[in-house]
Amino acid sequence: MHPYLTRLGVRPDVQEFFSKYYSTDELGNLLFTYADGFEHFGFSFHRVPVSACFWVAGNSHFSQVRQVIICSSAMAAISWLNKNYYSFLNPDNLLFLSTGTRIHAEHIHWINTRLRDKDFCLVYGRDILGRIADLKLAAGIRGWPLEIYYSDDQITVHFRAKSFSFSQETFSLNAFEKAAKYRFHIPAPKPKGYDSFFEELKANARFTF
Repeated sequence: MHPYLTRLGVRPDVQEFFSKYYSTDELGNLLFTYADGFEHFGFSFHRVPVSACFWVAGNSHFSQVRQVIICSSAMAAISWLNKNYYSFLNPDNLLFLSTGTRIHAEHIHWINTRLRDKDFCLVYGRDILGRIADLKLAAGIRGWPLEIYYSDDQITVHFRAKSFSFSQETFSLNAFEKAAKYRFHIPAPKPKGYDSFFEELKANARFTF
């Protein structure tokens, strides 16, 4: 049990699940290691790296993994599982991957060479970068090349020899799937009333951060 996670209202069983996948600095702040950097969380800050690698938590025997949850940060992963823990009969069949703040081709290649037959869930924020990440990952996992351009609050996506345009307010993975008449069958849930599952966790905690 870590006092920061306890103060955030993270369940003991969820803390136990993630306990092997972080360390602490000399002040007790949480450190989540990526191969080329680390995510750093304390009560007054949360720094997420730009990384071409993953922070990984969960079942390392990929043949046993039933569902892969891809997240924008380790704290997003903890927040999501804290909300959904009792939806899983066996959480030991889960694998969590955090990409950090940006999606790289290396992320998609790593997934496609190890985890192509799994079920996926995308845990990114409601902001425009999170919604773009949803589409990049969903298309990459399903093996469909696309190009996304973001300029002057306009999103343009080139996909299967067609172009699709959206305002920033209307763009989402679901909106794109409807416009393109193609479904990737990868959920990208968003919490109601909050920008991210981590923001929801902090809002529901007993203390203000």
